[in-house]
Amino acid sequence: MLTNTWLNQLHKSLLTSKHRQLLVLSGSENWCWLQIDTLKTVYPDILTLSNHPSVNFWPEHNHQLLGQEYNTVVFDVNSGLMPDKLATVAGTIKAGGLLVLLMPSFERYAKHTDPAFARFQSANKPHKPVSLFQTRLISHLKNDEHTLIVSEQNALPAIPMHAATESSQYQQQQELVADLTKFITKRRATFLLTADRGRGKSAALGMLAANYVLQGKRVAICAHHKQTVASVFKHFDQLIESDVKLDFIAPDALLNQATHYDLVLIDEAATLPVSLLKKALDLPIKLGFATTLHGYEGTGRGFNLRFIPYLKATRSHCVIRELSDPVRYNNNDPLENTINQLLVLDADFEQPNLTQLDDIVFYALTQQQLADDNAILKQVFAILVMAHYQTSVNDLRHMLDGNNLKVFIAEQNGVLLAAALVALEGEITDPLASQIIAGERRPQGNMLAQSIATLHGEKRLLAKRYARIVRIAVNPHYQGKKVGSCLLEYVESSLQHEIDFLGASFGAESKLCQFWFKQDYRILKLGAKRDKSSGEHSCLVLKVTNHQPQIETVLLHFRHQFFFELSRSFKHISSDLVITILSNLQPSANKIDYSHAIVLRFSKGEINIDQTRFAFFEQVCHKPWLLSRLEKVSRKLIIKLILQDKADAEVIEALALTGKKQLNKMLKQAAQEWCSHYLNI
Repeated sequence: MLTNTWLNQLHKSLLTSKHRQLLVLSGSENWCWLQIDTLKTVYPDILTLSNHPSVNFWPEHNHQLLGQEYNTVVFDVNSGLMPDKLATVAGTIKAGGLLVLLMPSFERYAKHTDPAFARFQSANKPHKPVSLFQTRLISHLKNDEHTLIVSEQNALPAIPMHAATESSQYQQQQELVADLTKFITKRRATFLLTADRGRGKSAALGMLAANYVLQGKRVAICAHHKQTVASVFKHFDQLIESDVKLDFIAPDALLNQATHYDLVLIDEAATLPVSLLKKALDLPIKLGFATTLHGYEGTGRGFNLRFIPYLKATRSHCVIRELSDPVRYNNNDPLENTINQLLVLDADFEQPNLTQLDDIVFYALTQQQLADDNAILKQVFAILVMAHYQTSVNDLRHMLDGNNLKVFIAEQNGVLLAAALVALEGEITDPLASQIIAGERRPQGNMLAQSIATLHGEKRLLAKRYARIVRIAVNPHYQGKKVGSCLLEYVESSLQHEIDFLGASFGAESKLCQFWFKQDYRILKLGAKRDKSSGEHSCLVLKVTNHQPQIETVLLHFRHQFFFELSRSFKHISSDLVITILSNLQPSANKIDYSHAIVLRFSKGEINIDQTRFAFFEQVCHKPWLLSRLEKVSRKLIIKLILQDKADAEVIEALALTGKKQLNKMLKQAAQEWCSHYLNI
């Protein structure tokens, strides 16, 4: 049982060292809350996260907690342990503070799943009897030298004593801001700032924005949610007394609004698609990217590996800086070390030193193997966060507890090269199937099965067996060497007797679509709106293992819908993506020689484009894959003018043409190219 004397000694020790600590209170619910009453006598400033009736504060969204600072946080594990929420609150605690976990006895917690467990269970599959995430958590807490465990049965543990240290708060950040303020005077200057959690990245961005605004410049910051950059605005407001403000831009509005500003800061850039950030680099403005190296938002390691080469190639004036000194606490912080180990936030991927890719071994890992072998778990998780921007710490619990999940890996001589997470879906029957088709239910864990069945309006499709590739990740140094393709083939062969369909969903980007199309996956759906987190249209692809008439109907419907929406919802998508998708569509069986004759007449100057537009559109719909055989400028002209129905002036500007006369001339040349290839088929 906690005592005032023990708590005061602990508080004094932590204040002296400017450290933080994890304290676990393990016992009955009533006993745990009695300890909190004692805790408040020494730590009165406490944030308590719990759905217990006496508290009832359990934020649904983590951005409600970001940008805040607390002396002590109480986290009620009885309310459900979501890893991202735990990691978020751990980052808000100041030096001298505690993160307190309220837990049942370890024996009870190992045998009974907590409320968060259900979120990782597929609705139509048998729930797992125990949580491997919870058993792993208990094992790590027991063996962690930094964790203080207080239970009903045991005596109070010894208090760790740390030496007093001196720190200069914000000194590193202030020096960095001074350097960057000088640097961004250069034309199209760009910087990348990386840091671990709690290193004052937000403070540095706020101070830099204030310095630039005071020079009469316009500055905006982009992030997933405005609340996640609350600390940036706080430091900005502390330095600005006038009405001048720092504006906020959501990711889906970045490309349209960024040119209104002299400097745009993009926080947690690793959580955004690299394709979106590359497009931002094409804009004629100054840019500042910032990202967390290890954190609940994802990881910056893989982002740096993929993004820095492109950054250096496209921006002549760019610098890359890292903040290493914590501002809320001192280095080698016990709480930071513990949370990193518990949630595998320190899972750096070791670069393989392989000269050739021979004798690659592919196999499936059980969830028990992952739970028992922390080294392989860290390798798998590290490669996932390195290769995919949306991987978060919640994926760690999903990987261990998901009742419909399988893990496949590729390795050479014990070195991990690639990993795939696969969810088994479908086998849904009435009454649930009818409720899904009617739009009354959307049970979790069946995204692929539900999407395909609702597209066709056919509940029998829900009874089919599906495998959805949730993640497939390849070490960036070995991408393009068919490691991912071979792993995907192994997944397909391993599951061929268990499933009817394989599929995946991802942000539609040309190179990513090409990867899936090369593996004979067909596109079934393209979201009408851009996803806010990815900035891309969501793409659904499927591989049919045997003839399925219902799926052929869905494929035909998408074919017609895509052409229809090119001048509407898909008017803004890139020509490269259009070409890639068109190459995946099957040609029409109808003969349209008459429309070909019209296009041929236009190419000879006998009629104008207004008399030709529909015939040209019909030709492309008939044989869309022919576009890939044309010269690049011809492809872009046909896509923009014929398929997307863009205004002449917009196309002239996009292709840097001299005017309408050159536009018409080049369009006739494109028509000649088309007719030449069409006749040679």
